[in-house]
Amino acid sequence: MTSFWRDLRHALRFLRLSPGFTLVAVLTLALGIGANTAIFQLIDSIRLRTIPVKNPQELGTIRIADRHWGSGQFSSQYSQLTFAMWEQIRKRQEGFAEIAVWSDQRFNLATGGEVRRAKGIHVSGDFFHVLGVEPILGRLLGPADDQPGCGISGANISYAFWQRNFVGDPSVIGKRLTLDGNSFQVIGVTPPGFNGISIGDTFDVAVPICVEPILSPRNNRLTRRHAWWL
Repeated sequence: MTSFWRDLRHALRFLRLSPGFTLVAVLTLALGIGANTAIFQLIDSIRLRTIPVKNPQELGTIRIADRHWGSGQFSSQYSQLTFAMWEQIRKRQEGFAEIAVWSDQRFNLATGGEVRRAKGIHVSGDFFHVLGVEPILGRLLGPADDQPGCGISGANISYAFWQRNFVGDPSVIGKRLTLDGNSFQVIGVTPPGFNGISIGDTFDVAVPICVEPILSPRNNRLTRRHAWWL
């Protein structure tokens, strides 16, 4: 871990020396533990400029050039972090203005009978703030919603999901939504055009990372050291 943090600090100092560029969001951060040399890549800055968020030109993603060192359970080919790694980065980093993390998830909306799938995302408490996304209705998830040991809290829904499932009902705030058998209160709707940060993809529902043990009690990825899902 000592060599890892040394490599990370070196990368942060390098980014600070880049004039005219402020890295606002670390949306995916791959960490090379045990690698002889950690080579950080600043990627996708041009692609991210097309995302309808505040100051998209200031967004970037950081990865390790070669992550073959990883072992364990990967939720997808894009998974870069375990929760424990994210917690260490969040607490110890000093090189970025703001950081956030997220993960794709599939939810079942059905209360019984046939499965009804929805595209979901787990987000850290600063996710929407980092991106500068403002709600069209209600409020978006914030740091107070993503605290360790949180219970079932609120959920945000996308504009398209609001139109499709609630017929654009302006009184949707406070209504209930079932996710994998758990009842969440709708607290806000994201603006039209915001579909997350995966260009070409969409999402329906966003929930805080801290509800993972509730949604997946048999596969709690917050405590599993080798669960790569963020």
